Amino acid sequence: MDSHHPVPLWLWRLATWGLGVAVVGVIGLAWGLSRGWADPPRAGPLLWYENFQGDLTRWEFITSNGAALGPGEGALRAEFTAPEQLAVGLTSGPAGDFTLEIAGTQTAGDIGAAYGLIFAWQDEAHYSAVLVNGNGYAEAYRQAGAERTSWFAWQQWPNILLGTGSNRVRVDVGGGQMIARVNDEVLVEAETDAGGRVGVLARSPSASLRAGSGPSRVVFSWVQMWARP
Repeated sequence: MDSHHPVPLWLWRLATWGLGVAVVGVIGLAWGLSRGWADPPRAGPLLWYENFQGDLTRWEFITSNGAALGPGEGALRAEFTAPEQLAVGLTSGPAGDFTLEIAGTQTAGDIGAAYGLIFAWQDEAHYSAVLVNGNGYAEAYRQAGAERTSWFAWQQWPNILLGTGSNRVRVDVGGGQMIARVNDEVLVEAETDAGGRVGVLARSPSASLRAGSGPSRVVFSWVQMWARP
């Protein structure tokens, strides 16, 4: 074949159109992923979104041993001054299946405070929780009086952003089952109770840790709930 023979016009046009379609496809896929096409399915439409910058009358804040919890600087802030303090923010949960997700981080103090979400809350001794910290640890458990069922024992887990990185903690509850995720990766699946209130929980480090010796702060940027109305 003559190497100097011109390429047919139709072939040039086909190649140009093919490249254009490929570019448009890549842009569309990137847009779709940014819109959550690849996210795990949720329990229903977005029921509410809370960034703690408006009316908070439907929330109840509970603290222990001198901790403080309340809105500030466009978020919900938990302030700790001593080891093993607790801060809990609660609101009503849906009657049926739901997806609950929170975004939180530790912004002050030696890294080690735990933070995450709670659900099936009846009182301080009856609830379920999924927590992480900036040292890469996570846990998920159900508290029923003096008995604790550990779904995922407190241990390091690779999909946690360390230090002051903001982590997203999520739970999907339905049909007597729960799936806990951290930054969209499944942490654990287990049987669970339905009903009760939902919200956020933060805990200052244990006295046995160096991080527990000084003040610290945890910030919750937002909480979202998906469920059928």
